[in-house]
Amino acid sequence: MRRRENDGPREDDWLAEEDWLEAPTEEMSGPPRRRPRAQPAPGMPSRRLLALVAGISVLLLAILVIIFSGDGDEPEESAATTTAQTGTATAPGTETAPSLQLQEGDTLSEGDSGPRVRRLQRALAELGYDVTADGEFGPGTSAAVQSFQEEAGLQADGVVGAATVQAINEALAERG
Repeated sequence: MRRRENDGPREDDWLAEEDWLEAPTEEMSGPPRRRPRAQPAPGMPSRRLLALVAGISVLLLAILVIIFSGDGDEPEESAATTTAQTGTATAPGTETAPSLQLQEGDTLSEGDSGPRVRRLQRALAELGYDVTADGEFGPGTSAAVQSFQEEAGLQADGVVGAATVQAINEALAERG
């Protein structure tokens, strides 16, 4: 404690000291004060909302890039491929007419979809049939297959099997 000269309080008069008013004691001090958070202007979205919208936008963009990258065809098969039912192999780098390929015992029919159907549709379109290469084997594709089968002397059932694949490949080879 500080002691004042002549006119000050006595040594045991600690309440008369002026220092105790300036420095808070542990009992008097509360939790440290936090700086008030800046509030966005009225009508402006909060930072959390902006971060959430930005995150969702990035995620959607990534999904769209994945969906629309590539044309959806299956990756090319090995360098030496065999054409269905013809038994001929094509060496890498040799030019041949485009051909349709199916695994032995596979068929394509109405309701099927995917890259194999798209290749069938492209082959039919190249042969002059009015079909859209959308990868969906619908009524239009079925009608085109039946027309081709009739012209090729096959049973016109609209189902693409080994005989139809061979006939399509032969027609493509003659045209090419």
